[in-house]
This record gives sequence, C-alpha cells and structure tokens, in this order.
Amino acid sequence: MSPPSPPRSPPLVILLVGLPGAGKTTLARALAPRIDAVVLNRDDIRDAIFPEAFLDYSAAQNEVGTDALLGVLTYLLRHKQPGFVIVDGKPFSRKAEIAVVKALAETHAADLLVLHCVAPPEIIEGRLRHGLADPRNVRAQRDPEKAARIGRVFEAIDVPHAVIDTTVPMPDMLARCIAAIEAVRAGRSGGKG
Repeated sequence: MSPPSPPRSPPLVILLVGLPGAGKTTLARALAPRIDAVVLNRDDIRDAIFPEAFLDYSAAQNEVGTDALLGVLTYLLRHKQPGFVIVDGKPFSRKAEIAVVKALAETHAADLLVLHCVAPPEIIEGRLRHGLADPRNVRAQRDPEKAARIGRVFEAIDVPHAVIDTTVPMPDMLARCIAAIEAVRAGRSGGKG
C-alpha cells in the first residue's frame, strides 16, 4: 500500500495593485510562466466583451469588465482550483475593491497575496507617455494625468502585502515575488516565512 499523497495546496490568488504604468501587466506576463499561473486581466476581458465599434473605455464598461473578471475568478476557484491566479488590469486603488477579492478568496478557501507594484512618478509618467504610441492607450486615456488622478485618491492598503519595486531588474522582481509566495505558503503550513 502506497503512502497517502500530501494534501494539495489551496489556490493562491495573486492580486496586483498599483497605478497605471506601475508595471503590473509586465510583472504578470513575466511571473505567470514562472509559476504556471492563470492571468485574469480586466482590460483584456473588457476589450473582449465589447464589440470594437462600441468600446469606449468608460467607467461603466470598466465596471462590466471588473464584474466579468470577478465572475471568472469565482468560477475558477469553485470549479477548477488552479494553483495560481494572477489578477491584473485594474489599479485596485480602493480598500473596498481589494476586500471584494479577499472575500472571494476566503469563500473558496484560497489564499490571497497582494503585490503592490510601485515606481517613482517620473518613471510611471515616462512609461505612460511611451505607451501612448498604442491607439488603445490613447482611447483609454491611459496617460500620466490618469495616473496622477488615481494616485491622489489611492487608499492605503490595509491587508498584508508585499511591495514590488518595478524599477529593479526583472530577475530581482521575480525573486521578490517568489519569496512572497513562499511566505504565504509557509504561513499556511505553520512554517515561518
């Protein structure tokens, strides 16, 4: 008789928080293959839902995209239980927005790791100005002024989180993320992270 297999770790929802231009999507794209994660990007979901002729990047359309993202996240946690799900594409600048994702994770016995992506304002501004070469970013008004507006109302994160400096080399960013993931897993198993 073979010994029982060790219990499978619960899903880990990795919520990327930060201003537009802070590097969330770049980090998601680099981290996902490293940990075999599913990425749910609110902007990609919104863009897929609305026909191009009616895509206006309004707050109402963003809300529909966010609701769809949360619906897909709920489905995955309830039915598929992937090891890692990275949630991206929205600043999650309000405590209440983070609380919704936290509650979803708790409801489905998943762990939550909040990664707060940060960069100096001049770096964010440069990234956003460079991004305006893409017409979609122009239509979405993804520019330095939008980042400044969101920054003025960005609420302090009141749940445990790791701060990721997105100006350091990618290997260093990924190492910081992996360390944060290992700390969450160690905390669940009673180890020290």
